[in-house]
Amino acid sequence: MLRRIKNYFFSAFREIFVYHHSSLEFRAKTYAVLISGSSEPLAHYQKTLEEIAAEIYNDRDRANALVITVNEYLNRINTKKHLGEEAFLIEVIKELRLVPRYALKIEPDHLERLRECTHDNDSKIYQERLIRFLQQKRFDYEEVKY
Repeated sequence: MLRRIKNYFFSAFREIFVYHHSSLEFRAKTYAVLISGSSEPLAHYQKTLEEIAAEIYNDRDRANALVITVNEYLNRINTKKHLGEEAFLIEVIKELRLVPRYALKIEPDHLERLRECTHDNDSKIYQERLIRFLQQKRFDYEEVKY
């Protein structure tokens, strides 16, 4: 019960409680785009997502905030029919244009680990294309930065 209340406050007041919330949200969007590219439930990805978050952030609260944010974005994608993964992908591209250093937040190894949780072959192919697209964007914006 206490954890649910804490998660609610993290979601509602992320900008206040989470340091550099915009970079965390960018990372969450990339993971949400990839996971939503599959027709499988979030439960297939939850454990791997938690492991990735723990690897990225030493702070347990920040890692939990990433997982909560990904879940939040996935719920938004699934509940609003007009807001699919394409809208989040467009947001990712817009944010990269505004903040090119976010390109370093696109980690193909982590995306690949999430793709490995997918069982459906068509979804795997789609996710593979998404990963290649995001890798290309990372490469493009890394060059802009340096």
